[in-house]
Amino acid sequence: MKYTRLLSIALLSAGLIFPSCESFFDINDDPNNIKVARPSEILPSATTNIGFMGSSDLMRYSNLIMQQFSGHGPVLNNTFTNYERYSISDSDVNNTWNSIFAGILADLEQLIVITSENGSPHYTGVAKILKAYTYQVTVDAWGDVPYTEGLKFAEVKYPKYDNDADIYPLLIKLLDEAIVDLNAPTSALEPNNFSTIYASSSWAASKVKWERLANTLKLRMFLHYSEVDPAFATQQINALINSGAEFMQSNDDNFQMKFLNLPQRQNPMASIEGGQFRNQFFPNRFIVNLMNEKADPRRSAYFVAFPYNSDSYKGSTILESTPSTQYSRLHSYLKGTASAVNTAGIKPDGSLEGTAITYGGDSPSRLLLFSEYNFMRAEAALRFGTPGDAETFFKEGIKASMSDAGVPQAAITDYLAAHGTLSGSQDNKLEQIINEKYIANFGVVMENWTDWRRTGYPAITPIPTPIAVWDGVARSLFYPFNEVSSNPNIEQKSSLLERVFWDTRQ
Repeated sequence: MKYTRLLSIALLSAGLIFPSCESFFDINDDPNNIKVARPSEILPSATTNIGFMGSSDLMRYSNLIMQQFSGHGPVLNNTFTNYERYSISDSDVNNTWNSIFAGILADLEQLIVITSENGSPHYTGVAKILKAYTYQVTVDAWGDVPYTEGLKFAEVKYPKYDNDADIYPLLIKLLDEAIVDLNAPTSALEPNNFSTIYASSSWAASKVKWERLANTLKLRMFLHYSEVDPAFATQQINALINSGAEFMQSNDDNFQMKFLNLPQRQNPMASIEGGQFRNQFFPNRFIVNLMNEKADPRRSAYFVAFPYNSDSYKGSTILESTPSTQYSRLHSYLKGTASAVNTAGIKPDGSLEGTAITYGGDSPSRLLLFSEYNFMRAEAALRFGTPGDAETFFKEGIKASMSDAGVPQAAITDYLAAHGTLSGSQDNKLEQIINEKYIANFGVVMENWTDWRRTGYPAITPIPTPIAVWDGVARSLFYPFNEVSSNPNIEQKSSLLERVFWDTRQ
């Protein structure tokens, strides 16, 4: 007995010290090197990268095209000036495309697979909503993109490009699935503490915001059918509203990614404006004049004055026709730390005075807002007779935007009294709605461009040739050079005038 017991102890000790020859000699395996990422690591990576997407190239392209920004600085013919005149090349979009497919969507697809397998449907639902949002923005920028094979990296080397009109219904279906996942009675893991968007100590509190976003995103997508299939838009929006679906209910529901005013954690606009491209972005004359016409109290939240030196800008042809006459700087819409105190005031002539301040490092990336929801409902009620009063939603959209910008209540009341009534023909009323939505969506990625392509509003003046590269405002982006050169399933577009499926307005 004693011998047997001692032998057992010896063997046990040997087993603890040398568990197996295979594990003993596997010296190249680092136990700190995680080979399979955890959901709690993948989700914040995805939400952070979506935030970067919303404040980086796609936002700059779309809002330079839509004359919210103007790309001017001491260096003539700089990159942003070229974007403003619709000169966005296939090589310009390489990084954006890669960050979307190899970064955001790859992370989200991995997250969907892992959490579907481990019984965490709440994570899966969040990932599906983020996937649908990312694809919606991507389709609206490029049109046909890889969807059914786009994320099968190990299986499909050359993914096919799906018709953009076929992708939208699949995204709606994905959002419906996501809502079911969010409401699953149990989930092994909860995502609420592991997200840079809608983070909360309670899944119940986080869940309601994700569900409201999913429904609001569906509303946005149905509204995009306004010209190509207005009957479908009417039917689907009515069905969605009448289903009792919850939509965004306040600015607290804004879908946005918050940054930090710290190195490597800043809003990309702050990083660019504070780096090699300092003083390259100005507000475009179009949006400033649009706001000046109504003495819009959001001006001091959007822009600050800039000490303009005309000698530095001589020879810029676009400067003479497009930038703000005040030559003001862009200002963080939600006033991050670096731009939290705006001492600029509005002079009697409508110009601004004060010190030049750029985007704050902790300014958020604004992706889909409560104010936009209200303007969408106003448009739907006006054009399609969907539930609700168009003017009521119109006013609520203005109030939400102004409140978000820190406008005092008295100024909001005065503005609504002067400009809160829809008047004229239906087309006049639509223009009022889209113009206010355009101002409210200052710096929002893609949607201002989308509204113009489908409604013709706001009525920007296209930059003429030969200053502009194309004879008309750009309607979509080129496919990236790297993708066209490596994937035989896609041919490059002939021009940026090719349209996304819902863009049918002349």
